[in-house]
Amino acid sequence: MAVLFLIGSVLVGLLIGRIAHFQLPAGSVEVVLYILVALVGLDLSKEKIEKRFFKDIVLVILSTILGTLLFAFVLSFFIPLKKLETLLAASGFGWYSLSAILISNSYSAYIGSISFFANVLRELIAIVISPFALKRSRYGTISVAGATSMDTLLGIIAMYSDRETALVSFGHGFIVSLLVPVFVNFFLKLLS
Repeated sequence: MAVLFLIGSVLVGLLIGRIAHFQLPAGSVEVVLYILVALVGLDLSKEKIEKRFFKDIVLVILSTILGTLLFAFVLSFFIPLKKLETLLAASGFGWYSLSAILISNSYSAYIGSISFFANVLRELIAIVISPFALKRSRYGTISVAGATSMDTLLGIIAMYSDRETALVSFGHGFIVSLLVPVFVNFFLKLLS
C-alpha cells in the first residue's frame, strides 16, 4: 500500500508541476532530502551500535564494490567501450553527480554522461525494487542502492525494513560515498 502512495505522490507532483507550472526554489529538494536524512538519523540514534553492525556494513560494502565492478567488467565485453572506461563509469556506485563531474572534467564528457546515466538508472532501479526486494534480501537491496543507501534510499529502506537494516544502510552509504572519489580517481589514473 505504501508503494502505491509513493508512486501516487510522484504522479501528483508531476501533475501539479505541469498544470500549475509550479517550480520549487533552487536547492529546496536538496534541503528537504537533508531534513529527511536528519530525521532518520535522529530515529537511528536510539539504537545501540554493536560490533556485528560493523561486520555487516563491511560485508555489504565489499559486496557492493565487487558486484558493481564485476558486473561492469562482464558488461564491457558487450559494449563499445574500453574495459577501464566501463569500470570508470560504474565506479560512481550510485553517486551520479560527483562521478559524472569528475569523469567529464578529467577524462571525457561522453564517459561522464554514461556514468551519470548508469548511476541514475541504478538509483531508480533501487527506488522501484526496494519495497519488494527488502523482504527477500535486506543487504542485497542496500547493495543495489549503493551510495544512495544513506540519503535518497534511506527513508524507503527504513520504512520497509527494521532499525538494524536502516543502520547498516546508513553506514554502508556513508563509506561507499567516501570511496567513490577514490575509485573514480584510481580508474582515471589507469586510463591516463
